[in-house]
Amino acid sequence: MKASSPTDMWKIGFHTWSFASMPLEEALKHVRNAGFTEVEITADKIHLDPRVFPRSSLPQLKRTLNDLGLHPNSVHAPINGVDLSAQSSYVRNCSIDLIGKTLEYCRVIDCPILVIHPNHSESLPLGRETMKRNSIEAIRKIAEKAEELGVRIAIENMIDKEGGRFGGRVSELKEIIKSVGSPYLGICFDTGHANLLPDSETSIGGEILKAGEYLWSLHIHDNDGEKDLHKPPGMGSIDWSQVIESLRKADYDGVFMMEIQERGNPDVQARECLRIAMEMLSKY
Repeated sequence: MKASSPTDMWKIGFHTWSFASMPLEEALKHVRNAGFTEVEITADKIHLDPRVFPRSSLPQLKRTLNDLGLHPNSVHAPINGVDLSAQSSYVRNCSIDLIGKTLEYCRVIDCPILVIHPNHSESLPLGRETMKRNSIEAIRKIAEKAEELGVRIAIENMIDKEGGRFGGRVSELKEIIKSVGSPYLGICFDTGHANLLPDSETSIGGEILKAGEYLWSLHIHDNDGEKDLHKPPGMGSIDWSQVIESLRKADYDGVFMMEIQERGNPDVQARECLRIAMEMLSKY
């Protein structure tokens, strides 16, 4: 069933990663000027990463968001140097600590969701079972911090082109969630990552429906089925009618958050992404 207008069911959001070359406050202004009112802030060595963004600047950031009328729907936790499934307990503990600090940042700016990766590709040699065990152990500790702060954690489905990485499928993310047992754990479904799964029998629509009540956030982007290109929807091989119809069937009530890599003129790209999203949501 179609919504009566493109934004009846979902607000459309945009990622500051599309303006990665700019300082955070400038990137936020460009996101708002492109027509968006919802934003996901990247925190991987740029923008809101506690390793580069001083805690003392958080009150000013919150004022900027309020002044712009821009709601921080989500923050993407640091990726580089972070591995929740690492064999080294030191690496895991440092990763947990950094994600904990990012959760604190979310709390200060009233951001309700932190998106995290359950593991890093560097842990692939450990094998699926070890990755799973280490991820669950680490995310259990992170969930305790999330509950304390009142910020929800959305675990993102990973790229699993070779079929050996734990966390590439929604069923595996649900294993983590059920093992930890925290109401503060859900799923951020990444359309581009799902399009790279090696199993041709696994459909994006089916994965969305499996997420069900745990589906809290999205990373909307497209690719050719071969590389993680983070292109605007419609510029790759994803069947967007299937994506949108499945989101409706799943009763998804979050933000249609676009995670597009910065290319060319980022302002032009952002405005075009909004146009494409509105057109798709009204069509399907």
